[in-house]
Amino acid sequence: MDEVLAHALVEILIPIGVAVVLPVAIVAIVFKSALASDRNRKEIILAALEKNPNLDVEDLVKRMKKSNKLIKEKLLARLERGCLCCLMGVAFVLLYFFLSVQNEFLIITGPALIAIGIAFLVSYFVGRRMLAKEMEAEQQNMKQE
Repeated sequence: MDEVLAHALVEILIPIGVAVVLPVAIVAIVFKSALASDRNRKEIILAALEKNPNLDVEDLVKRMKKSNKLIKEKLLARLERGCLCCLMGVAFVLLYFFLSVQNEFLIITGPALIAIGIAFLVSYFVGRRMLAKEMEAEQQNMKQE
């Protein structure tokens, strides 16, 4: 009887752990890391101000700011993700139909990945058209600096 109870308990606890505890732990780790990074940045700014009170704080903060990705880099990341998702989706569907790997996971995940890939590709092409002027301005700013 104890074996059956232990087996039932494991069957309940593992999905709860994966579905609840794991995402909460990941969010907590990311949040804690961001807080530590901000605290570190503040300490560096305060130490710099103590050593040199005439320091321009805005300039220092601007130089310490994390470098954001360029618009072009973000768009290229969308293109890459779109192609990758589409190819994986097509591979899953082909595996299901032609290699006789009759697994429900493949036939559900394949079309879902294709749809996600198409969404990324549409986002890339629409963004490329809409953000053409911003990308050009960003290039000009890069050349000036």
